[in-house]
Parts: sequence; C-alpha cells; structure tokens
Amino acid sequence: MIRAAGPQDAPALAAMLRALNDEPGLAPERITPEGVARDLIGDARCRVLLAVEADRPVGLATAHPTYDSGQSRWGLFLNDLYVVPAARRQGHGRALVAAMAAAALAEGGGFLWWNADEGDTLARAFHRRLGAGSAMVEDFTLDGEALARLARTA
Repeated sequence: MIRAAGPQDAPALAAMLRALNDEPGLAPERITPEGVARDLIGDARCRVLLAVEADRPVGLATAHPTYDSGQSRWGLFLNDLYVVPAARRQGHGRALVAAMAAAALAEGGGFLWWNADEGDTLARAFHRRLGAGSAMVEDFTLDGEALARLARTA
C-alpha cells in the first residue's frame, strides 16, 4: 500500500533516509525525526509517500514541484526513492514512482524528473525498466562556503 507520510512516520522515515544517505561525503547523522517532521512532512511544498507493508513503512519517495522552462511546464522532481533491503523486488519502488507520477498529473504537472548516481547500476536499470529515458545533463551543487561566498557577491 502507498500512502502519504504523517507526523507519526517521522522516526521510520528518518531511519530510511539515514540508510539511503549512508555513503561517503554525506551526513546521515544530521537526519533526525524532528527535522524530517519539520522539513519534509510539515512543509506543504514537499510530497512524501510511504510504501507500507503490515502497517510498517518499508519504502519512501520524496518529491517537490519544479518548473521546466525549456518545455514551459510544471512537474515534480523525485528527490529520494528508497526501499528497505528486505522488501526490495516486491514492487514497492515501482508503486512509489507510479504514485508520484499520478500526483504530478493530478497537480497539473507534465513530468516526473529524477536522477541516479552514475555508478548505481541497479538503480539505473530499475529506472529504465519503468520506461524512463535519460537526459544528457550534469548535476551541479553549490553549498557550504562556496554558496556563502557567491551569495555575498549578490
């Protein structure tokens, strides 16, 4: 079953987000139930869906609205997609992406956009099985001191 996350889901959601972000260069220790409740579940801009099995969250998808000026249309950017290892290959990931696609259309959007790490061959194969095409783009992130330095020039 796929459903929207509520405040009661913050601890489980935080645990899954920590597992998703447990790799070099990231800071999963910063992910707390309080932050998740405030910044994701409690923010009207965010869409947070859970895959639930026997009343227990086993997967998540987070998204936010984005605008594609090249196509002159709104859609959703799928920021996070995760299913706990024991629940993988049971259709939860596909159901989460399908529910986000339905949300994009229901909100008048025309697309669902996401990315995958270059070396994540399993995720990339999963996305292709859904029928997703790849866009020839390179993501850039400006944060920390570089973000502050550039902002000071405004």
